[in-house]
Amino acid sequence: MELAAQLRLSKQAGIDLVFFCAVPFVLAMLSAVLGPYAVIMGAAGATAYVLSLALVPWWLAGLATQLVSKRVQGRLPLWLVAAIGAIISGPFVSLYVYFINLIAGDIWPALDTLRPATFGAEHLKAAALSEGRAIVLWIAFVVIFRETLGWQRFAAPTREASREERFQLSGAEWTAEDDALLRLLIGSGKPPRAIALEMKRTVGGIRARTAKLGLRNNRLGDTSAD
Repeated sequence: MELAAQLRLSKQAGIDLVFFCAVPFVLAMLSAVLGPYAVIMGAAGATAYVLSLALVPWWLAGLATQLVSKRVQGRLPLWLVAAIGAIISGPFVSLYVYFINLIAGDIWPALDTLRPATFGAEHLKAAALSEGRAIVLWIAFVVIFRETLGWQRFAAPTREASREERFQLSGAEWTAEDDALLRLLIGSGKPPRAIALEMKRTVGGIRARTAKLGLRNNRLGDTSAD
């Protein structure tokens, strides 16, 4: 059980790494190759520029979406959670991009020829289109990763199971493997509660099966262990 939980955590960590690092990296490289930046900045400069505009905004959107997910507690569909997160991160992303462009413009003045005048009509139109594309792209990747890879990052938190839901009924069928495991756990000196948790049965069921098999557990009578 612990191994399965660790494997699930490892899988989710791997998906996190792909989503938050590999995806924006690939998108940035496509922009560097297909866009006009390499001509103005050179390969290294274009790579640094597009990576700075891809990674940090992607992470800001992730942070905002995570906060929204925790706030709504599963009351909204995932695509809407992702959309709200992207919209909330928008002003922070815009401010960040503005300062990056200021720095890049000082280093590569020719870069200004690719951008419309700041705060002009063309600039606002371009900014709105860019924001819209970014939101759609963010929603698409979040939903795709959730549906195809079982990603849990922005999923609704699972309701903690009650005590009764975590156990099988005490009268559930016992198999030979169950009996063998029970003997092993009793031999290790574990208390009834620990055995019940590991075998997903009630403490009463563990006591009854122990008695039926004629096994002896010195801790079965220890009520403090329950």
